[in-house]
Amino acid sequence: MNKKQHLAFTAIELSIVLVVIALLMAIVGQGVRMISSGTITNARSLTARSSVPNIDGLVAWYETTSLDSLKQTEAIDGKQISTWYDISPDSIPGKKNTLTRTPSSAVTYKLKGINNVPSVYFDGSGKLAVTDFYQGSSAQSTLFIVFNPTAVPSGSANILIDSGHTDADGSNVYAIGLVSSSRMQFHLGNGLAGAIPSTSPASLVVGQNYVLATNLNSSYSKAYLNDASTAINSNAAFNPGSHLLQGITVGTDRNGAFTYNGLVSEVIIYNRILSNKERRDVMNYLSKKYAIKVVGL
Repeated sequence: MNKKQHLAFTAIELSIVLVVIALLMAIVGQGVRMISSGTITNARSLTARSSVPNIDGLVAWYETTSLDSLKQTEAIDGKQISTWYDISPDSIPGKKNTLTRTPSSAVTYKLKGINNVPSVYFDGSGKLAVTDFYQGSSAQSTLFIVFNPTAVPSGSANILIDSGHTDADGSNVYAIGLVSSSRMQFHLGNGLAGAIPSTSPASLVVGQNYVLATNLNSSYSKAYLNDASTAINSNAAFNPGSHLLQGITVGTDRNGAFTYNGLVSEVIIYNRILSNKERRDVMNYLSKKYAIKVVGL
Protein backbone atom coordinates (compact mmCIF):
# COMPACT_ATOMS: atom_id res chain seq x y z
CA MET A 1 0.00 0.00 0.00
CA ASN A 2 1.51 3.35 -1.05
CA LYS A 3 1.26 6.58 0.92
CA LYS A 4 -1.64 7.96 -1.11
CA GLN A 5 -3.66 4.77 -0.66
CA HIS A 6 -2.95 4.81 3.09
CA LEU A 7 -4.11 8.42 3.41
CA ALA A 8 -7.27 7.68 1.42
CA PHE A 9 -8.03 4.69 3.62
CA THR A 10 -7.53 6.79 6.73
CA ALA A 11 -9.91 9.43 5.38
CA ILE A 12 -12.54 6.75 4.68
CA GLU A 13 -12.13 5.32 8.17
CA LEU A 14 -12.51 8.80 9.66
CA SER A 15 -15.66 9.41 7.64
CA ILE A 16 -17.14 6.13 8.87
CA VAL A 17 -16.30 7.01 12.47
CA LEU A 18 -17.95 10.42 12.10
CA VAL A 19 -21.07 8.85 10.59
CA VAL A 20 -21.24 6.33 13.44
CA ILE A 21 -20.84 9.11 16.04
CA ALA A 22 -23.60 11.14 14.36
CA LEU A 23 -25.89 8.11 14.36
CA LEU A 24 -25.17 7.41 18.02
CA MET A 25 -25.85 11.02 18.95
CA ALA A 26 -29.13 10.91 17.04
CA ILE A 27 -30.11 7.68 18.81
CA VAL A 28 -29.22 9.13 22.22
CA GLY A 29 -31.11 12.32 21.46
CA GLN A 30 -34.13 10.35 20.32
CA GLY A 31 -33.90 8.25 23.48
CA VAL A 32 -33.86 11.35 25.67
CA ARG A 33 -36.86 12.73 23.82
CA MET A 34 -38.68 9.42 24.20
CA ILE A 35 -37.94 9.35 27.94
CA SER A 36 -39.16 12.93 28.32
CA SER A 37 -42.26 12.17 26.26
CA GLY A 38 -42.87 9.00 28.27
CA THR A 39 -42.59 10.90 31.56
CA ILE A 40 -45.14 13.49 30.43
CA THR A 41 -47.45 10.79 29.05
CA ASN A 42 -47.35 8.94 32.37
CA ALA A 43 -48.01 12.18 34.28
CA ARG A 44 -50.97 12.94 32.00
CA SER A 45 -52.35 9.47 32.63
CA LEU A 46 -52.11 9.93 36.40
CA THR A 47 -53.77 13.34 36.09
CA ALA A 48 -56.63 11.95 34.01
CA ARG A 49 -57.22 9.11 36.49
CA SER A 50 -56.89 11.17 39.66
CA SER A 51 -59.74 11.74 42.11
CA VAL A 52 -59.22 15.51 42.04
CA PRO A 53 -62.21 16.47 39.83
CA ASN A 54 -64.50 13.96 41.56
CA ILE A 55 -64.16 15.56 44.99
CA ASP A 56 -66.84 18.14 45.76
CA GLY A 57 -65.84 21.77 46.08
CA LEU A 58 -63.10 21.98 43.46
CA VAL A 59 -62.46 25.66 42.68
CA ALA A 60 -59.31 25.58 40.56
CA TRP A 61 -56.67 23.10 39.38
CA TYR A 62 -53.41 24.21 37.84
CA GLU A 63 -50.85 21.69 36.58
CA THR A 64 -48.32 21.49 33.75
CA THR A 65 -48.82 18.36 31.64
CA SER A 66 -52.36 18.52 30.28
CA LEU A 67 -52.82 19.93 26.79
CA ASP A 68 -55.32 22.32 28.37
CA SER A 69 -52.88 23.64 31.02
CA LEU A 70 -50.69 26.02 29.04
CA LYS A 71 -50.44 27.63 25.64
CA GLN A 72 -48.63 25.06 23.52
CA THR A 73 -46.42 27.83 22.10
CA GLU A 74 -45.22 28.44 25.67
CA ALA A 75 -44.84 24.79 26.73
CA ILE A 76 -41.24 24.78 25.54
CA ASP A 77 -38.20 24.62 27.79
CA GLY A 78 -37.17 28.12 28.84
CA LYS A 79 -40.16 29.84 27.27
CA GLN A 80 -41.82 32.72 29.08
CA ILE A 81 -45.20 31.86 30.61
CA SER A 82 -48.03 34.35 30.19
CA THR A 83 -50.98 32.06 30.90
CA TRP A 84 -51.72 29.11 33.19
CA TYR A 85 -55.16 27.61 32.69
CA ASP A 86 -57.44 26.04 35.28
CA ILE A 87 -58.11 22.47 34.09
CA SER A 88 -61.14 21.92 36.30
CA PRO A 89 -63.83 20.37 34.06
CA ASP A 90 -66.17 23.35 34.46
CA SER A 91 -63.41 25.86 33.74
CA ILE A 92 -61.86 24.42 30.56
CA PRO A 93 -64.59 25.35 28.01
CA GLY A 94 -64.69 29.03 28.98
CA LYS A 95 -61.06 29.27 30.17
CA LYS A 96 -62.22 30.45 33.57
CA ASN A 97 -59.94 31.20 36.53
CA THR A 98 -56.98 31.69 34.17
CA LEU A 99 -53.72 32.88 35.77
CA THR A 100 -52.02 35.54 33.67
CA ARG A 101 -49.08 37.91 33.56
CA THR A 102 -47.15 40.01 31.06
CA PRO A 103 -44.62 37.65 29.43
CA SER A 104 -41.12 37.99 30.89
CA SER A 105 -38.19 35.87 32.01
CA ALA A 106 -39.51 36.14 35.58
CA VAL A 107 -41.84 33.17 34.98
CA THR A 108 -40.74 30.42 32.61
CA TYR A 109 -41.49 26.85 31.57
CA LYS A 110 -39.04 24.22 32.77
CA LEU A 111 -39.38 20.98 30.81
CA LYS A 112 -37.49 18.85 33.32
CA GLY A 113 -38.92 20.14 36.54
CA ILE A 114 -39.97 18.20 39.61
CA ASN A 115 -39.42 14.47 38.91
CA ASN A 116 -38.60 15.51 35.32
CA VAL A 117 -42.25 16.54 34.99
CA PRO A 118 -42.63 20.09 33.62
CA SER A 119 -42.80 22.90 36.17
CA VAL A 120 -43.33 26.63 36.22
CA TYR A 121 -40.18 28.40 37.38
CA PHE A 122 -40.39 31.65 39.35
CA ASP A 123 -37.11 33.57 39.43
CA GLY A 124 -37.91 35.63 42.54
CA SER A 125 -39.54 38.56 40.78
CA GLY A 126 -42.54 37.20 38.91
CA LYS A 127 -46.07 36.02 39.57
CA LEU A 128 -49.18 34.63 37.89
CA ALA A 129 -52.57 35.76 39.15
CA VAL A 130 -56.33 35.86 38.77
CA THR A 131 -58.20 38.54 40.69
CA ASP A 132 -61.41 36.65 41.43
CA PHE A 133 -62.52 33.05 41.04
CA TYR A 134 -65.73 32.84 39.03
CA GLN A 135 -67.29 30.69 41.79
CA GLY A 136 -66.96 33.54 44.30
CA SER A 137 -65.12 33.71 47.61
CA SER A 138 -64.38 30.92 50.10
CA ALA A 139 -64.47 31.29 53.88
CA GLN A 140 -62.58 28.03 54.28
CA SER A 141 -60.43 26.05 51.88
CA THR A 142 -58.12 23.13 51.28
CA LEU A 143 -55.09 23.89 49.11
CA PHE A 144 -52.45 21.57 47.70
CA ILE A 145 -49.14 22.83 46.32
CA VAL A 146 -46.28 20.87 44.75
CA PHE A 147 -43.11 22.96 44.95
CA ASN A 148 -39.32 22.92 45.05
CA PRO A 149 -37.61 26.02 46.47
CA THR A 150 -34.32 27.16 44.97
CA ALA A 151 -33.88 29.55 47.89
CA VAL A 152 -35.09 29.53 51.50
CA PRO A 153 -35.20 32.94 53.22
CA SER A 154 -33.66 33.72 56.57
CA GLY A 155 -35.82 36.72 57.32
CA SER A 156 -38.80 38.05 55.38
CA ALA A 157 -41.16 35.54 53.83
CA ASN A 158 -41.04 34.05 50.36
CA ILE A 159 -44.71 33.88 49.40
CA LEU A 160 -45.79 30.81 47.47
CA ILE A 161 -49.44 31.81 47.21
CA ASP A 162 -51.51 34.85 48.13
CA SER A 163 -55.01 36.08 47.41
CA GLY A 164 -55.59 37.65 44.04
CA HIS A 165 -58.16 40.11 45.30
CA THR A 166 -57.50 43.28 47.26
CA ASP A 167 -60.31 44.75 49.35
CA ALA A 168 -60.96 48.49 49.28
CA ASP A 169 -58.84 48.87 52.41
CA GLY A 170 -56.15 46.57 51.02
CA SER A 171 -56.55 44.14 53.87
CA ASN A 172 -57.45 40.83 52.24
CA VAL A 173 -54.23 38.98 52.98
CA TYR A 174 -54.41 35.25 52.27
CA ALA A 175 -50.79 34.17 52.14
CA ILE A 176 -48.83 30.93 52.39
CA GLY A 177 -45.07 31.34 52.46
CA LEU A 178 -41.65 30.21 53.59
CA VAL A 179 -39.97 32.20 56.33
CA SER A 180 -36.90 30.10 57.08
CA SER A 181 -35.65 26.54 56.83
CA SER A 182 -37.74 25.58 59.86
CA ARG A 183 -40.81 27.78 59.56
CA MET A 184 -43.75 28.21 57.22
CA GLN A 185 -46.05 31.21 57.35
CA PHE A 186 -49.85 31.22 57.09
CA HIS A 187 -51.39 34.68 57.15
CA LEU A 188 -55.13 35.17 56.71
CA GLY A 189 -55.38 38.44 58.57
CA ASN A 190 -54.45 37.34 62.08
CA GLY A 191 -50.79 38.31 62.21
CA LEU A 192 -48.24 35.83 60.96
CA ALA A 193 -49.43 32.47 62.21
CA GLY A 194 -46.68 29.99 61.61
CA ALA A 195 -46.10 26.30 61.85
CA ILE A 196 -42.76 24.62 62.41
CA PRO A 197 -42.34 21.27 60.64
CA SER A 198 -41.82 18.57 63.25
CA THR A 199 -42.30 15.57 61.01
CA SER A 200 -40.23 14.30 58.09
CA PRO A 201 -38.79 16.31 56.45
CA ALA A 202 -37.64 18.15 59.55
CA SER A 203 -36.79 21.32 57.65
CA LEU A 204 -37.25 23.01 54.30
CA VAL A 205 -34.29 22.18 52.09
CA VAL A 206 -33.29 24.01 48.93
CA GLY A 207 -33.75 21.74 45.92
CA GLN A 208 -36.06 19.28 47.68
CA ASN A 209 -39.55 18.42 46.44
CA TYR A 210 -42.60 19.02 48.63
CA VAL A 211 -46.30 18.30 48.65
CA LEU A 212 -48.04 20.78 50.93
CA ALA A 213 -51.69 20.40 51.92
CA THR A 214 -53.41 23.07 54.00
CA ASN A 215 -56.77 23.13 55.77
CA LEU A 216 -57.40 26.84 56.22
CA ASN A 217 -60.35 27.32 58.54
CA SER A 218 -59.69 30.06 61.09
CA SER A 219 -58.60 28.61 64.47
CA TYR A 220 -58.92 25.02 63.16
CA SER A 221 -56.30 25.42 60.44
CA LYS A 222 -53.70 22.73 59.84
CA ALA A 223 -50.91 22.09 57.34
CA TYR A 224 -49.45 18.82 56.08
CA LEU A 225 -45.99 18.68 54.50
CA ASN A 226 -45.03 15.40 52.78
CA ASP A 227 -47.28 13.72 55.32
CA ALA A 228 -50.92 12.89 54.60
CA SER A 229 -51.96 12.07 58.16
CA THR A 230 -49.97 14.09 60.69
CA ALA A 231 -49.96 17.87 60.43
CA ILE A 232 -46.81 19.86 60.98
CA ASN A 233 -46.23 21.49 64.35
CA SER A 234 -46.99 18.18 66.11
CA ASN A 235 -50.44 17.99 64.53
CA ALA A 236 -51.55 21.12 66.38
CA ALA A 237 -54.10 23.49 64.88
CA PHE A 238 -53.26 27.17 64.48
CA ASN A 239 -55.21 30.35 63.75
CA PRO A 240 -53.95 32.41 60.78
CA GLY A 241 -57.16 34.46 60.58
CA SER A 242 -60.39 34.29 58.64
CA HIS A 243 -59.99 36.36 55.48
CA LEU A 244 -61.76 35.07 52.39
CA LEU A 245 -60.05 33.46 49.42
CA GLN A 246 -61.38 35.32 46.37
CA GLY A 247 -58.66 34.82 43.77
CA ILE A 248 -55.06 33.71 43.76
CA THR A 249 -51.53 34.92 43.11
CA VAL A 250 -48.77 32.33 42.64
CA GLY A 251 -45.08 33.17 43.05
CA THR A 252 -45.35 36.24 45.27
CA ASP A 253 -47.78 38.18 47.44
CA ARG A 254 -50.45 40.01 45.44
CA ASN A 255 -48.43 43.27 45.52
CA GLY A 256 -45.21 41.62 44.35
CA ALA A 257 -43.23 42.65 47.42
CA PHE A 258 -42.43 39.21 48.87
CA THR A 259 -41.33 36.84 46.15
CA TYR A 260 -40.74 33.12 45.79
CA ASN A 261 -37.78 31.58 43.99
CA GLY A 262 -38.25 28.03 42.75
CA LEU A 263 -40.51 25.56 40.97
CA VAL A 264 -44.25 25.05 41.24
CA SER A 265 -45.80 22.13 39.40
CA GLU A 266 -49.35 21.89 40.69
CA VAL A 267 -51.88 23.90 42.68
CA ILE A 268 -55.29 22.48 43.65
CA ILE A 269 -57.93 24.48 45.53
CA TYR A 270 -61.20 23.39 47.16
CA ASN A 271 -63.74 25.66 48.86
CA ARG A 272 -64.16 23.41 51.89
CA ILE A 273 -62.10 21.32 54.31
CA LEU A 274 -61.59 17.89 52.79
CA SER A 275 -62.05 14.72 54.81
CA ASN A 276 -58.97 12.78 55.87
CA LYS A 277 -59.60 10.22 53.13
CA GLU A 278 -60.06 12.88 50.47
CA ARG A 279 -56.85 14.62 51.51
CA ARG A 280 -54.94 11.34 51.42
CA ASP A 281 -56.35 10.52 47.98
CA VAL A 282 -55.16 13.81 46.52
CA MET A 283 -51.75 13.58 48.20
CA ASN A 284 -51.39 9.99 46.99
CA TYR A 285 -51.98 11.14 43.42
CA LEU A 286 -49.43 13.94 43.78
CA SER A 287 -46.92 11.60 45.43
CA LYS A 288 -47.08 9.15 42.54
CA LYS A 289 -47.03 11.79 39.83
CA TYR A 290 -43.95 13.60 41.16
CA ALA A 291 -42.17 10.66 42.86
CA ILE A 292 -42.27 12.48 46.20
CA LYS A 293 -42.33 10.34 49.31
CA VAL A 294 -45.44 11.18 51.30
CA VAL A 295 -45.94 9.26 54.53
CA GLY A 296 -49.25 8.48 56.14
CA LEU A 297 -51.01 7.41 52.96
